[in-house]
Amino acid sequence: MLILNDIAAFVPDPRKPLILAIGNFDGLHLGHQKLLDRVIKSARRQNGRAAVFTFREHPQHVLHPSSKPPLLTSPEHKIFLLSEAGVDICFLLDFTPALSRMEPEAFVRDVLVRKLGVREVYLGYNARFGKDRKGDAHLMAKLAQESGFRFGELEPVKKAGGLVSSTAIRELVREGRLAKVERKYGRPFSVFGKVVHGAGRGTKLGFPTANFEVSSEILPPFGVYPVRLREITLRFSGAGRSRAQEVRVRKGPWLKGILNYGYRPTFEQGRRAVPEVFILDFRKKIYGRSFEIAFYPRIREEKAFKGPEALKKQIATDIQKARSCFRKLSGR
Repeated sequence: MLILNDIAAFVPDPRKPLILAIGNFDGLHLGHQKLLDRVIKSARRQNGRAAVFTFREHPQHVLHPSSKPPLLTSPEHKIFLLSEAGVDICFLLDFTPALSRMEPEAFVRDVLVRKLGVREVYLGYNARFGKDRKGDAHLMAKLAQESGFRFGELEPVKKAGGLVSSTAIRELVREGRLAKVERKYGRPFSVFGKVVHGAGRGTKLGFPTANFEVSSEILPPFGVYPVRLREITLRFSGAGRSRAQEVRVRKGPWLKGILNYGYRPTFEQGRRAVPEVFILDFRKKIYGRSFEIAFYPRIREEKAFKGPEALKKQIATDIQKARSCFRKLSGR
């Protein structure tokens, strides 16, 4: 997938028409997936390029920083998911004050038509664009007709008793309702994280854990979770944030583990919350490596134990519950 951090780096090619979806794509839920599926199929039929126009941060980070929603997926995680979906080009831009002041008509005329030369544009349900979110599907349809490109809006997707949206999913994650999140995602809730050094207490207990520094801005409630994780490597063609970079993805095999997220009250009451994973049947050193961690419904809440021996006994019980969870998953 080609990543463009500057639309000026894009050169339109009439022989390869640009089929474009516009949106935040935070979480890449089933609604986003349906939108991308339509874009990709249309691009393949026309020997074109399937593209998305999105932002590195949520627009509210610029417009209302004190009330911005936490991101479900980091930019790297979003790049990974878009690449896996089959997108050819990702316009991954910084949402700047200048862009926030652009009138919707100017955005369509100057960006979509003149700079990108779009053939088709798609918006998700209830999407907005342009200054003060004044642009909607009705206006885009009108501007598309005037400018000579095709436009499509997707109907809302409903799953797990409600509308599929990033806002709804954020609330479900906060509440720990991960089974509902999975139904709205079409996959388990997951985050990207890098393995960092910890205090080494897990090794002393006989359960060596990998401490993770996660890139998501939202996690489920404190507690113990069965997880699956796999190493993810994103290799970019250029250094830093070049205007145009090709990204290649390498995925490791899925591993099974058990994750504790919280303050580790048996030892460190009141310090920074840390997700740490004991990987089952695995003993390799993985410091500094990046992983995708997929969560399954919580086994138990976090709690303090009287001492190391009581904690060891509980961890052994948690591992058996996690193994039982994985056996059920394999039978799906």
